[in-house]
Amino acid sequence: MGSEWNLSTLGEIARAGNHGLVDGPFGSNLPASSYTESGVPVIRGSNLTLGLGRFRAAEFVYVSEETAERLSRSICIPSDIVFTKKGTLGQTGFVPDTPFSKYLISSNQMKLSVDRRKADPLFVYYYVSSASSVERIIRDSESTGVPKTNLNYLKSFSILLPTLTEQKAIACILGTLDEKIDLNRQMNTTLEAMAQALFKSWFVDFDPVIDNAMAAGNPIPEPFRARAEARKTLGDQRKPLPVAIQHQFPDRFVLTEEMGWVPEGWEVASFGSKIELAYGKSLAVSVRVPGLIPVYGSGGATGFHNAALVKGPGIIVGRKGTVGSLYWVEKDFFPIDTVFYVVNNSGLPLYWIYQALQLFDIRSMGEDSAVPGVNRNVIYSKKMVFPKLQALEEYSKQVSAMTSRKKALDTANEALITLRDTLLPKLLSGELRIPEGEQ
Repeated sequence: MGSEWNLSTLGEIARAGNHGLVDGPFGSNLPASSYTESGVPVIRGSNLTLGLGRFRAAEFVYVSEETAERLSRSICIPSDIVFTKKGTLGQTGFVPDTPFSKYLISSNQMKLSVDRRKADPLFVYYYVSSASSVERIIRDSESTGVPKTNLNYLKSFSILLPTLTEQKAIACILGTLDEKIDLNRQMNTTLEAMAQALFKSWFVDFDPVIDNAMAAGNPIPEPFRARAEARKTLGDQRKPLPVAIQHQFPDRFVLTEEMGWVPEGWEVASFGSKIELAYGKSLAVSVRVPGLIPVYGSGGATGFHNAALVKGPGIIVGRKGTVGSLYWVEKDFFPIDTVFYVVNNSGLPLYWIYQALQLFDIRSMGEDSAVPGVNRNVIYSKKMVFPKLQALEEYSKQVSAMTSRKKALDTANEALITLRDTLLPKLLSGELRIPEGEQ
């Protein structure tokens, strides 16, 4: 390491003033009753990640502008760094430029606003989110016997800083890799949306059945008449399915007691009659063995282990914590005890089951429970329309190109993540230096 690398602390590089390094509002100052439908988003643990993965810009709750102004010391803005004070220690987040210009941190979080004259915010984020920093935070908190940390600890948290120019160069390299990773993820999100749109057209709106019924002169039930008229209006723009695929769908509807009008010959049954939701198993961070198997909780991937509990591909459903979260995992994985995983002995295509689950409002299914979470029997009782095998097979064929592309993007991201994670500790420690001409 060069002599120009200096040992500092987060407290020393915090922006001057009273709001450079602060924690969230006291709990009684931010009760759940203060949440609103819109306004200033609140950053909670579900928006942070354990390790790299800058920010999860979803599942926000909001407070009014008035509430945010009253709690203004806990406001954070783009390029601030958020830490977990209580909960999943080691979680961090780098506040993004969009879609909001300001946020409020929750009671269980802390935020650092970096003095840009002393340090580059993105470099600092990579430093505090590195595996060694996360391990240090967890280890130090465990030594106190209480699984939490505080502002004084963060203020004294040491950090090695090269020159500001080199900090920016390092952040640029790691940031470019992260941007490519994020772009691939966005492409996967688009492919996922396309697959979901096709699923909804075929198995929720029953467009092919409506088309067949109109072509055969069969009656269109009242719930589908508006959609049938809309499809008539499209005329040649409707783009009917190829005849071979269209023939896999019936040409009339029948009335059922459980689900109303459904395609003729399709089965109405409970979800639980076809699918099992098995419980994940406890796997504390302290007993995990370094490996390549992703560990999943209800908030997503939470680290790695050396052994899998379930062979991929598989489906994970949030049971406690982030109730109703849903993850498709291509490779072998280890689901912990805050989630269910799908056991499929039905012969139904697994990806079709994944799409069907996305239509369930699982989060609301747990709202009446005395204990935060969802009972799998509530999900089991959900009635569904199960198509005949031929229609399911056609869907699988149609989405196969999308799923293959998603796999390729996932594989590319694995390589990019490996490269980033290999470079990161070497760049942050000074073992690997950037030539001055490239800074």
